[in-house]
Amino acid sequence: MAQNIDVFDFELTDDQMSAVAALDTGTTLFFDHRDPEMVVWLGKRRLEG
Repeated sequence: MAQNIDVFDFELTDDQMSAVAALDTGTTLFFDHRDPEMVVWLGKRRLEG
């Protein structure tokens, strides 16, 4: 637990922050959740269980 609490004991460099920011391309590889047709389709899906 002590190690988990100490999770913020580091700093990222400017280069590391730039690398992280470059990961967000603003697109998805799976589906566009802003597409109304896709939202309707997803809304109709049900998990079996």
